[in-house]
Amino acid sequence: MNLMVDIGNSTVKWALASGQQLETRGQFMHRGNDLDVLAEQAWGALAVPDRVLVSNVAGTALADRLSAWAGRCWQRSPCFMRAGRRSAGVTNAYAIPEQLGTDRWAAMIAAWHAATGAVCVVDCGTAITLDLVDPAGVHRGGLILAGVGLMRQALCAHTADLRLPIDEQSPVVLATSTGAAISSGSLYAAAAAVDRIVTDMAASTDTQPEVVITGGDAPRLMPLLGLAARHDADLVLKGIAILAGEN
Repeated sequence: MNLMVDIGNSTVKWALASGQQLETRGQFMHRGNDLDVLAEQAWGALAVPDRVLVSNVAGTALADRLSAWAGRCWQRSPCFMRAGRRSAGVTNAYAIPEQLGTDRWAAMIAAWHAATGAVCVVDCGTAITLDLVDPAGVHRGGLILAGVGLMRQALCAHTADLRLPIDEQSPVVLATSTGAAISSGSLYAAAAAVDRIVTDMAASTDTQPEVVITGGDAPRLMPLLGLAARHDADLVLKGIAILAGEN
């Protein structure tokens, strides 16, 4: 059994996998918390995995802490994924392949393997990323924009008399409080951007991609999207499992 770990800017998602089949799953917030304590709580009772395979976009300090914990508790050295020129049938569009985030790379691979044609992956986390892969498995490129939380933080940081937290409720187009206006406005802005970008990507590549959405804010954005999208919360972990089979 392998342990797949997806370390984002705020959250760690993980799953045990037998081959490409994900089994036990979990997640925890790492930002501002002690990784050693969180790892012990999440994984301390697990049997020692055969391999620990990691996508990490949160920096080297967190990677070092995870490596130290796995070495001390399991005598395992995690394998940290890197984006390559071509893996699992998908070709990377970046001139310097390793500069592509490993979460984006893994998500694209998982989405393309499940699709029957072109696919656009929308990952709605701290940042929102959009990547298009054509039917032949060629990554045509993508965009990165601020996520919902970052929009709210930027607005409150640079506007007088606004403070977080923002009201969390179902989004409304006619808000009657400042908190609700910011909360709903950021969700509408993100959804509108995703709709427009996917439409332009399709037109510029002459494709009709399936849209697959993942990330922590995906459930809140989906009801606001004008386009059809399939939600897959485990997309990055599935991609790690596919990549693990190649190594």
